[in-house]
Amino acid sequence: MAVCEIWDVRGRLDHPIDYAENPEKTANPKYTEADLQALGDVMKYATNGDKTEKQFFVTGVNCDTATARDEMLIAKAQWNDESEIVCYHGFQSFKSGELTPEQAHEVGVKLAEKMWGDRFQVIVATHLNTDCLHNHFVVNSVSFADGKHYHDNKANLRLLRQHSDELCREYALSVIEHPNGRKKPYALYQAEKQGLPTRDNVARQAVDEAISKSFTLKDFDRLMAEMGYKCSFDPNRKYWTIIGRGWKRPKRLYKLGEDYTNERIMERIRENSYAVKFARFAEPTKQVKVYRVRGSLKDAKKIGGLRGLYLHYCYKLGILPKGRKQNYAKLHYLLKDDLMKMDAITKETRLLCRCHIDTAEQLLSYQGSLETERDELTEQRKGLYSQSRKLDGKEKEAVKAQISDISKRLGEIRKEVRLCEGIAARSDTLREKLQAVRADEQENKRKELMKNEYRRRCGGTNRENEFRRI
Repeated sequence: MAVCEIWDVRGRLDHPIDYAENPEKTANPKYTEADLQALGDVMKYATNGDKTEKQFFVTGVNCDTATARDEMLIAKAQWNDESEIVCYHGFQSFKSGELTPEQAHEVGVKLAEKMWGDRFQVIVATHLNTDCLHNHFVVNSVSFADGKHYHDNKANLRLLRQHSDELCREYALSVIEHPNGRKKPYALYQAEKQGLPTRDNVARQAVDEAISKSFTLKDFDRLMAEMGYKCSFDPNRKYWTIIGRGWKRPKRLYKLGEDYTNERIMERIRENSYAVKFARFAEPTKQVKVYRVRGSLKDAKKIGGLRGLYLHYCYKLGILPKGRKQNYAKLHYLLKDDLMKMDAITKETRLLCRCHIDTAEQLLSYQGSLETERDELTEQRKGLYSQSRKLDGKEKEAVKAQISDISKRLGEIRKEVRLCEGIAARSDTLREKLQAVRADEQENKRKELMKNEYRRRCGGTNRENEFRRI
């Protein structure tokens, strides 16, 4: 079951090539460190490119793996190519346990030769770092033969998958005979893989809770409305839909899973009518622990400003306190969209607390110091680059180590600068959302009090018991 996909790459050509040729992912596990060192020594004077394929599962089609970037750039210069798309990056993933790394690489090379071998330069790399073996393809955007561009359209994608399926049948591998449905967005796939809340997960949790408390479809509709979802049970439409507050489009319920089709929802609701629930006559009294605290909390300093804002928002989202089990179904609709941004909000909160940043001025000052340090380190690294070109041996290695340390620090600085920019852009929105949530909660409390008062007045009178008159 080979799955294929390809997309365009804009920017620098060496980044996708470096990723595809990553030795940590392509190393052949059959060779020891001594074997790899011996082969590395041989490669210093050997010009035969076939030898390098024994060390790593990397092969060049119409180019050499060691000089692939330069050869691709020469082809671009030869045909005066100035397109923003520098190359195309694709993959071919196989079902776990179906084939060996050697077979996977062989299939990948044959697929590259069949698809692009007559006109384009391609790097084929087999990655072994996951349970599913998969090939990566880096395809030059311009043909070395005629200077024409490769087009990443639906016809070429179908042709790529067709060639892949033919090779899979040739090697007795499983093939998806009748593919159906649209592919899941990568961001959604990663969020579900990491166990992070997504819009679908939150909606699924809300539907489950509403079904568990419903005896009729009307009950289900009412409970979903209380959680911020509007349901549509139009008999003229084949599928029921829900739309949450703030959503732009409704979602068909059956897309949440097999338990969320029209028939299955009704079946689950009917099951509640036959369920027998047992409860204790009286709950055992819990022992109340009493703690005596010395001193007073009047002088305790309250955290405010940006730190207080972010900490309070994390509490509302359920990120704090740590280990707290949050029922996302009951979360306010204004906060649900930010569940998908929990990782970014958590990192921004940690930065604010670590650096004790409470005001916008402190944030700008800290960001300015980071940018100054970034500029100084960039200039220092430029000098070290020019210095390393004139050195060799141990001195060059020492300079390279300094460059590596500076690059690592620059990466950390760039991340923190992006966090500062995110805080500046997000803080006002968080404050407005919290105000709206607070006002909405107060309005709901007021309505609940009025409803309880109405029930109390309708349920009895304040008059004296009439039986006393008899």
